[in-house]
Amino acid sequence: MLAFILAPFYSFVNVFLARWVLRWTGACHRVFGTRAFRVLFLAVYSFAALTPLTGFLVQSPPALRRLLKQVSNYWLGWMLYLLLAVLAVEALLACLRRIQRRDFAQMQRVRQVQGGAALALVCAVCLYGMANARTLRVTEYAVTLEGAGEDMTVALLADLHLGYSTDPAYIERAAQAVNDMQPDLIVVAGDIFDNEYEAVPEPDRIAAALASMHSTYGAYACWGNHDLSEPILAGFTWDTEDEEKNDPQMAGFLRRAGINLLEDEKVTLKNGVQLVGRKDPSRDRKLGDERLSPAEWAGLLEPEKPAFVIDHQPKELEALAEAGFDLDLSGHTHDGQVFPSNLIMGFLWENPCGMVQIKDMFSVVTSGLGVWGPDMRVGTASEVVKISVHFGG
Repeated sequence: MLAFILAPFYSFVNVFLARWVLRWTGACHRVFGTRAFRVLFLAVYSFAALTPLTGFLVQSPPALRRLLKQVSNYWLGWMLYLLLAVLAVEALLACLRRIQRRDFAQMQRVRQVQGGAALALVCAVCLYGMANARTLRVTEYAVTLEGAGEDMTVALLADLHLGYSTDPAYIERAAQAVNDMQPDLIVVAGDIFDNEYEAVPEPDRIAAALASMHSTYGAYACWGNHDLSEPILAGFTWDTEDEEKNDPQMAGFLRRAGINLLEDEKVTLKNGVQLVGRKDPSRDRKLGDERLSPAEWAGLLEPEKPAFVIDHQPKELEALAEAGFDLDLSGHTHDGQVFPSNLIMGFLWENPCGMVQIKDMFSVVTSGLGVWGPDMRVGTASEVVKISVHFGG
């Protein structure tokens, strides 16, 4: 529904950008001012701008639907940075006009330079963002927990968003990065899928890559808010009452990948660590379910043993600390994924990304392995996280 609410704004922005580009190209050379060029440009621009809608409406053939979805994911990023560049240029010209009292926007040479600079900047940022999204980093943290226990290494992944933007080779590189850590425990903190299981390319290959990850105590996961079957329009889920959202193919995929799903469940590892996987509150609302509260978990934990919790969204951190958890493992935020949204994440989340200590509990939030919406990362990193856990602090 939010996609339709934003549709008028999206349409206005695209009309504004198309008009601005035509104005700039027309000032560069008379060929770009011809009717033929304008018709060609508007046809290409309209195709790209409409892919969020056509990708949603077109169901077959699958190859065409995948193409439209992939173009849409790239387009959303390019449109964002084209808009920011145009607004920045127009703001600069407005300032110069006030200072020197000259209408620079009407000067052909100035218009050529401003357009060229803006488009060059857009291309540089977007190409960097596209490459950066596939540049895998390993981020390391070390925590020291109170009490007795065996030191261990935890590999944390989240937000794979397996779907139209997924490259199976990238998942294979991530699995190898996890194996290089020689972890004792592997945790996948939700948003494994991007709502549509059918969008996962080569699912058997990806499941095999994840199954190749080795650890002492196994791999465990919780669901995230995107781990249910819903159509996606421009990155936003489309809620339908008559659709079966809890797709069994997703759970089957995890079984093939050798990943144990915890849905408000607790297991005790061989080293004595209690591991809890929480349900996701957003997913639960859509399924008419409800998860256990931190207070309820407090009565289910054994206080003398360390307790880790996998919780997709980094919420209720203080309550989880009071419940007796020692380590909270989360994702969801993507650290904002693209500039400038990464600048506001600290206002939205107590721990938007990284590691913080809440009372006696450490919260570790990863920026994630995959992407949501725009198929790029600007100002953030795609990562897997290595956590060295020490006891006896």
